[in-house]
Amino acid sequence: MPLFGFKPQKKTRIARAADIGASMTFSGRLKGTVRRRSVLFRLLLCLLSIVAMICVTEAWQVPFQFRLGDHVEHGVLARVTFKQINRVETDRARFEHGESAQPVYDVFERGTCLVEPGQVIDEDRLKLLHAEHEAVQAGLPLRDRVLRVLVVFVMLVILAFLIGYYLVKTESVLVRSPGRLSLYFVAIVAAVALGRILSFDPWRAEVIPLLVAVMVFTIAYDQAFATLTAFTLSLILALSTVGSIGHFVLMMSVCATAVIGLPRVSSRSTLIKVGFAAGVAYFVVSCGNSMLQSASLDQLLADWSMWKGALRGAGWCLAAGYLVAGSLPFIEAAYGVVTDISLLELSDISHPLLQELIRRAPGTYNHSVTVATIGEAAADAIGANGLLVRVGAYFHDIGKMLKPEYFVENNLGGAESRHTNLAPAMSTLIIIGHVKDGVDLAKQYNLPPRIIDFIEQHQGTTLVQYFFHEATKQVGQQPDHRTDAEESRFRYPGPKPQSKETAVMLLADAVESASRTLSDPTPKRIESLVHKIVMNRLLDGQLDESGMTLTELKTVEESLTKSLIGIYHGRIKYPEPLEEKTA
Repeated sequence: MPLFGFKPQKKTRIARAADIGASMTFSGRLKGTVRRRSVLFRLLLCLLSIVAMICVTEAWQVPFQFRLGDHVEHGVLARVTFKQINRVETDRARFEHGESAQPVYDVFERGTCLVEPGQVIDEDRLKLLHAEHEAVQAGLPLRDRVLRVLVVFVMLVILAFLIGYYLVKTESVLVRSPGRLSLYFVAIVAAVALGRILSFDPWRAEVIPLLVAVMVFTIAYDQAFATLTAFTLSLILALSTVGSIGHFVLMMSVCATAVIGLPRVSSRSTLIKVGFAAGVAYFVVSCGNSMLQSASLDQLLADWSMWKGALRGAGWCLAAGYLVAGSLPFIEAAYGVVTDISLLELSDISHPLLQELIRRAPGTYNHSVTVATIGEAAADAIGANGLLVRVGAYFHDIGKMLKPEYFVENNLGGAESRHTNLAPAMSTLIIIGHVKDGVDLAKQYNLPPRIIDFIEQHQGTTLVQYFFHEATKQVGQQPDHRTDAEESRFRYPGPKPQSKETAVMLLADAVESASRTLSDPTPKRIESLVHKIVMNRLLDGQLDESGMTLTELKTVEESLTKSLIGIYHGRIKYPEPLEEKTA
């Protein structure tokens, strides 16, 4: 289907060959990429965000950089001739001549000193500076306004290119999802818009939306991406408000403190502590900026307005921490993330799904608990999220509760297997079906997407070997049914593990199930079994998309071996109790 409704003409063989040659060059690859509709849509989103940013920052105007309580070391001169209404003389004229009296204005010629060097801006001086600023804006020609917009547009395009390059290289999931990408653009535009509104007196609270946005992006994505976003937002806010490099340093210092303190969200108090640390950073950097810009240190130390502004900003940082902590459930729902707080809540044995699993399939539940134990230790050993692996292991086999009798761990001793009278292909469909059933149950109970990933990916695209071998035997006896033993029909649908945590889950699930078949689980046999399974999964390509390195895989193998040896360790055989002699 053509993009704009016209039907493309069929190309000749020579033209198609020329296109192939052109596609090998950088310009050809670039042209081919831009022509894709998905790329055009994302570029349109970016362009709309830039236009929205220009609107919310009022890029066609010169920012008003003065705030109540600021120190002006070098004084302020009038850039244009302007007039300001004289309230006292106007009231006197109206008292003497009635309401029909004309307002009385004070005229300030260009070059007039509006604020003396070293003075502090009070309310009267702030009103005077506002009047001068409005006069400058009124006299700004259209050419200058258009030029300012173009300059801001180019700067925003450069920042967008930096962020876009990083997203394509490291956050491909965000780029592939139009919804998440749109949410990101809306969030940064909203942060700048609220920041400008709150930057004026008496609030001076532009740090709140900035810090909230940065903390949210740290939780939802990663620290590097949040730092890049913080740089962009801090620069835009600094240039569109006070226009001071010191203010940019202040905003960036606060954001960096928050990002460093949020590698993981283990509790809501963590967010409040991060807000407090950011507040301390705001206080220290704000005071440091004032001292560096002041000519008289003693006079500055005695100035209450400087301390008041620093303390106020620190308080806003703490408020941002409380705001993010209170909004955490909504943040998780909006961005599809799961924090350690939610994981701890999901790990509670009283969860309805786990209770149902215990009742319907106790053998599967026991297997899941064991997998959770050994998987968590292996994930922690390579620096992955062990708590996420543990909770994912609890839920990874919940689909088995719908047909528990078809899984060997739920069969009572001596009971005949339900697969005895079934064809291998039918048995395979039932076994594989527990993945889809588990996903449906997880969505029904509103489990987070990260947990659903464990259910979908814990088998990857592995082969159901037992029933595949059974089918192969039957085909050997019935050559006319060769298609009944096609390997593709006996593989799980996938996807393969997409993260280190789900890769650890796949390996832990496989080795735990296989270890139950050992009649004499000695340490040597366990070590040999784990190595064999790990190598089979590696050579089968199940770990190709997980990002796990060979070094990490070796560490996981050693951890799983150690855990299983601990589970099957030998015990001392206690003597039988002696029978009491009766008199």
